[in-house]
Amino acid sequence: MSYSLKFISLLGLSPLTSALCPLYGQSFPAPTKLTSSGTVKDAFATLTNVFTNALEAGNSSYGASNPAAVTAFQVFSLDDEKPIFEFYHDGTTLANSLGVKTVDGNSIFRMGSVGKVLTVYLFLAEVGDSYWNVPITNVIPELRNRTKWEENPIDFVQWDAVTLGALAGQTAGITRDSVGLLPRFWQAAPELFGMPYLKDEELEAGTIDPVEGYNCDRQTFFASLYRRQPVFFSNSQPSYSNTGFQLLGYALENITGKKIIDLFLKPTNISQGIIPFNTTLADWDRDFGDAAAMGGFFSSLNDLSQLGRSILNSTLLTENITWGWLKPTPFTSDPRGAVGRPWEIFRVDTIPNRSIIDVFGKGGSIGLYQTWFGVIPNYNVGISSVVAGGGTPTWMNSLFVEIVVPVLEATAREQANAAYAGTYTATNGLNSSLTLITEPDLPGLGVKQWISNGTDFLTTLSTVIGTPLNTEFLRLFPTNVNRKTGNGTEIVWRAVPNADAPGSRGPSAARNSWFGLDGPIHGDFSFDSILFKLDAQGKAKSVSPRAFRIELTKDGQ
Repeated sequence: MSYSLKFISLLGLSPLTSALCPLYGQSFPAPTKLTSSGTVKDAFATLTNVFTNALEAGNSSYGASNPAAVTAFQVFSLDDEKPIFEFYHDGTTLANSLGVKTVDGNSIFRMGSVGKVLTVYLFLAEVGDSYWNVPITNVIPELRNRTKWEENPIDFVQWDAVTLGALAGQTAGITRDSVGLLPRFWQAAPELFGMPYLKDEELEAGTIDPVEGYNCDRQTFFASLYRRQPVFFSNSQPSYSNTGFQLLGYALENITGKKIIDLFLKPTNISQGIIPFNTTLADWDRDFGDAAAMGGFFSSLNDLSQLGRSILNSTLLTENITWGWLKPTPFTSDPRGAVGRPWEIFRVDTIPNRSIIDVFGKGGSIGLYQTWFGVIPNYNVGISSVVAGGGTPTWMNSLFVEIVVPVLEATAREQANAAYAGTYTATNGLNSSLTLITEPDLPGLGVKQWISNGTDFLTTLSTVIGTPLNTEFLRLFPTNVNRKTGNGTEIVWRAVPNADAPGSRGPSAARNSWFGLDGPIHGDFSFDSILFKLDAQGKAKSVSPRAFRIELTKDGQ
């Protein structure tokens, strides 16, 4: 079989109906210098107007907004030390309270379960991800030799099957709250709900009381935890657990010998705090104690932006660990959502002909504080949002995705067009050239013309598969395989044929662009490996289709 025929057959191409099938991840390199982009500025201006109108109306296209509440929203970018977008609304609940009267990026909020991101981040920074498959019994002695599950797995957890990674990824299958955090309305008068009175030994071991704080010693906590039943067997399904993060905090302390509770202490300077109404109603004073790792986090939006940039930049972690962290673990029953460690991932598929865009976020809720934090690796940006005083920030997050994310994608394409599009020609006398373009409605770089040693490569492929080809047929997508050179960067892109056979989009078949990567090969290089050399400004100087053993220089260089 000829190389051309082998190339076509191995990639499963056919002359039949085509459908765009981009790789997972970026269609173009992440956009930079967003504050200099006119289209991004326009999108942010629109976002400001929509936020303002929603608060004036008390409603948005994605649900209710609360004009009386404090509302704060930031967008941050990896290549800018300051937020690239800010929106603040003071509401009416701060006038007679302690703390600030006007909200800004330095105002401090309770963050609730957003702190779970910090717990996992600290864990990865201290010990890496090699502990994810370690059973919790290896690092927390109180859970060893708990064998009642052997006779009764319905009422007792098999603790030696619970790994640290399952705790971080909400797949441990253990109790949600082993200490009282949520209100129990029926405990004061259970007969009103048709429930029996409990004996003293049946009551919760302790609570995180709004006034007294955490009032459960470690021995009592584990004795109570041991009595709780599994929700699922470990590693089988996601189920949210605050208890899992208290255990993860204990585990990190035992592994490192360091106390992490100090990182979650309440700020001593209350003057910077956002406290709707008063400290009691807002739940400002609740002390999480040993349970701090589940949600005892205070932060400003400026600090969250700094946290987000450090995650995207792999400042404290290796890139390898960051890439592994920014991935889903289990799925949920909603195809738009997935779960990570401890990410609550929502999947954006509203941009035509693009890959799914995953937003790795985490929400929090405590008292009158509703919070959200997330990063979008495709664009190296993230958002932080808070509503304090009643309501949620969900409507703001959704409007950001609707208004700004398509503009980020368009900006990435525009910048890729400026950096990569053009004709590349051999300078060694061979009749070889490659013309690349971008198109507004298509992902990646399109191959408009490809001449190799006098052969029209695309025409040859067209003849082999029996149908004319257009720029939709072969698209180039960036990878993260790159290296710095003395005066620039080298980066590998991959050429992906976009063609599905009829029927392959039925319910039993997903698009498989990832399946054909790196094949077939010609010598040591695959046909889809395309190496670009960039200058110090990120502009392409040359391209090398590596299987063809040639470097083509961009015209005009």
